[in-house]
Amino acid sequence: MKRIFLIAVASAALAPLVANAENERMSDARYLAASRCLAYADLPELQSDGANFSALRAAASVGFHSSSVVSDARENAARVRAQARRLSGMNNGLQQLRGERDAACTGFVERGLVQIEASRAPS
Repeated sequence: MKRIFLIAVASAALAPLVANAENERMSDARYLAASRCLAYADLPELQSDGANFSALRAAASVGFHSSSVVSDARENAARVRAQARRLSGMNNGLQQLRGERDAACTGFVERGLVQIEASRAPS
């Protein structure tokens, strides 16, 4: 009983630390990865997939990133949009886009910042 009490106390003490981790500024590399995932989220071709990116949007908006990092994120998003335009007319283009999105977002799905419909979730 004493052991269970100690575990409960330790869990309660650590809970705010875990919660605050999502409210901290992302590293530049993590921000770029999040921006890439969000670029796929914004594609009209994938809007019907039932994915939820709101927690990732909120996490990515925390803190300041240099103008060069933000510029890199915008350039990456433009490349994603261009790729989507190329793939939209191809056989299996939509499936390939989903695969690219799933690959870009896997780490955020695992952390619970992105929810993708179960039938389309990355494996």
